[in-house]
Amino acid sequence: MKVFLPFINKYTYLNEIEKFSDFQFEKNHFLKYDDSFKIINIHWPEAIFNWKEPSNSELDQLEKEIANWKKHSKLVYTKHDLERVKGTTPNFKRLFRIIEKNTDLFIHLGDYSKKLYKVLYPETTHIVIPHPCFEQSFEKIPKQEARNRLGIDKEALVIIAPGQVRTFKERKLILDSFKKIKEENKVLIATNMLNELKYDFRGRVKMQRFFDVQQYLKMRFRKKYQPPEYLFTYESISSNDFSIRLSAADIVLVPRTDLLNSGNVLLGLSFGKVTVGPAIGNIEQQLVDHKLPLFDPNSITSVVEALEQGIEMYKKGIFPKPLEKYLPENVAKEYDRVFKELLKE
Repeated sequence: MKVFLPFINKYTYLNEIEKFSDFQFEKNHFLKYDDSFKIINIHWPEAIFNWKEPSNSELDQLEKEIANWKKHSKLVYTKHDLERVKGTTPNFKRLFRIIEKNTDLFIHLGDYSKKLYKVLYPETTHIVIPHPCFEQSFEKIPKQEARNRLGIDKEALVIIAPGQVRTFKERKLILDSFKKIKEENKVLIATNMLNELKYDFRGRVKMQRFFDVQQYLKMRFRKKYQPPEYLFTYESISSNDFSIRLSAADIVLVPRTDLLNSGNVLLGLSFGKVTVGPAIGNIEQQLVDHKLPLFDPNSITSVVEALEQGIEMYKKGIFPKPLEKYLPENVAKEYDRVFKELLKE
């Protein structure tokens, strides 16, 4: 039993599921489909074109291919994002619409998006299968060993914002809330801090020959946020380095402000960390399920209060573990059940 995934790159979400599934998942370019695949599972529409903006002719070609797929196979769309998270365009919007309107079954990661898309596509089947936690994607390292490697005081309170910080609003949320935490010995880790600047003014290009304002502001930011209190990296890091930083932390802060889903809640739980996040999208359900602190991402006061609740949980030794339904083997069983039901139709 084979499932066609029309992209090439590897993703930790799928790695967790594939290990336990009865199905064989094959990744390839969308033009490499053949009718031996009875199920096509799309996760991220942008991944079909390797995260690059498709042209109109490429989208036309994709529509023709999907029409051919649907003669022989069922199209399943696992809904990770409402739209392209960063830098959406008319063509990216069209890409999402092409996938949505041709979908035979939506898999949602929570009830929020299920309710939303059931209204938009009432004739299509909608089900919920939770995001899996991360059991084999990252190595867990003893906290003290991780702190020794990073040069972090063993007594420090360490808060980590894992993953890419995508917007200046997210960056402000992280920095402002951390500064308001009333702990004398504290450390903030960010594994991919936003440091891009779009600061422009008339004459900047000519001036750049003598003085690069954007580069100056970037360097000023980096100089301001230095160890031992701030441990930032500014691009993607290796899985091993990522694991070390997570292992060193006490609290995981999920700084999302307007996303549908985030794997970071399950990431924090997988590492045995108290995790704090926003009451938005399907993320809220993950936090509520595990009785974790929530915040309003539009209020720094709310973020600080949630962090303080998380710190209190940590000091009391309360470390929630992923519920059974979030375990990869159970998520894989749900995928298998749904795929098998589709094949009966």
